[in-house]
Amino acid sequence: MKRTIWLLLILACAACAPAATPPPAVGVRIGTTPESRPLVEAWLQAVPAAFTVVDYTSHRQLLRAVAAGGVAAGISCASEPASPLVQVPLAQTALAIIAHPALGLTTLTRDQLQAIVTGAETEWSALGAGASTAKVAYREEGSAARTAFEQLLLDGKAPTPAARVLPGAQAMIEYVAATPGALGYAWLSELPAGSTPVAIDGRNPGEAGYAAPATVVAIAFSEPQGALREWLAALQRVAPAAMPRGLSTLP
Repeated sequence: MKRTIWLLLILACAACAPAATPPPAVGVRIGTTPESRPLVEAWLQAVPAAFTVVDYTSHRQLLRAVAAGGVAAGISCASEPASPLVQVPLAQTALAIIAHPALGLTTLTRDQLQAIVTGAETEWSALGAGASTAKVAYREEGSAARTAFEQLLLDGKAPTPAARVLPGAQAMIEYVAATPGALGYAWLSELPAGSTPVAIDGRNPGEAGYAAPATVVAIAFSEPQGALREWLAALQRVAPAAMPRGLSTLP
């Protein structure tokens, strides 16, 4: 009998006890890559938001994180036309061709660029750019810059097997600057201030006819909602003068 009374008292106290404190809400997580991290930092300065920024090493890893629900959205410098994921266009950018300064290159034709990158031509002298052997620098598999370069400027052709594969834009830029005969590429937003990219067919990156512009997008598993939706809409309204370097507003 006494045991029954004690059990009833314990149950009554439990019923009267305050509910356990719920866990803190997890904030919005935004995924970036080395290519898009500087853009996100600049955008968060222009349009402040209490988001957690999570870094991924490549565009491919970012897509996997979005698909798995690891982040609410990922910001990428390249869209995925065939992807079932939701993509919100934010701005436009362009790839820039960079070359070792001693080559004195100011412009190449698209055919010349492809000949060098594919290995069909290995000596710059054939193009009137000195006596150096061409050394092609290439981005790693899974990089948005590599995908865009192959689609927009290489027309899907395979690069030379002798290409030097480099992990990230900074490694690419440093290698090209220090290696005679080197040629590579990077997003305009990744180039140091004052850089002079090589024109293609007389046109500079971002100009009509250079290459189709790449669209910077937010990639999400489903339609963004709440604070994330409002932030993305605000980014689409950012004035041209407030855009991070190397980006332009959507047409």
